[in-house]
Amino acid sequence: MKIKRTTLILMLTALALIGFVYLYEIRGTQQQTEIQEKQKQVFDFESEQIQTITIKQDSETLTLKRDEEAEEKTWNIIAPLETKADLQTVEFLLYELTNLKSNRSITTSVSQLSEYGLEKPEITVEIQLKDGQTSRLFLGQPDFNGNFIYSQLEPKGEPSEEIFVLLLSVNFKNVLTKPVAEWEKQDTSDELLDTTEESTDKKEQPETSK
Repeated sequence: MKIKRTTLILMLTALALIGFVYLYEIRGTQQQTEIQEKQKQVFDFESEQIQTITIKQDSETLTLKRDEEAEEKTWNIIAPLETKADLQTVEFLLYELTNLKSNRSITTSVSQLSEYGLEKPEITVEIQLKDGQTSRLFLGQPDFNGNFIYSQLEPKGEPSEEIFVLLLSVNFKNVLTKPVAEWEKQDTSDELLDTTEESTDKKEQPETSK
């Protein structure tokens, strides 16, 4: 049975409309969502580009540095003491930094930074890349619900009268405020050796006569 020319034209027109809807509605919406998600991204670099991370607080300053000379992936603590860092803990921090997104942003002026605790930030995160570029993120006080932290990414170039205050998850602050001891590599082999030697010494000691 032959398809009438009019019917064929209608079918082709319908297919063309479906294609148009997909390209400009569905696909367009997906692209818009991807753009919006990218705009929420705080940093635009990869974890492998990071050379040094410094976390400054009132109580202390922690500095982590990648060891480029080591054969295996290694990070060291260089302040407030010099020792090897726990790789798993540092890797988690790198993931948090490179996937950090703001819930939303607020436009304000420099004179109002104190309202968000950003005139004298509680925490400053300084990240130096292998190419020498440096980024700084300032963390202020929590919002009224306590779910988010007001923060400010140091602007590039000339300072502007308008400041963008970002709202970050409070969980990110918890990652930064760990005690230094939790960043240190735990040498379990040495501890086990010490325990074994102590146990051996006790066995070798003669029993005192009653």
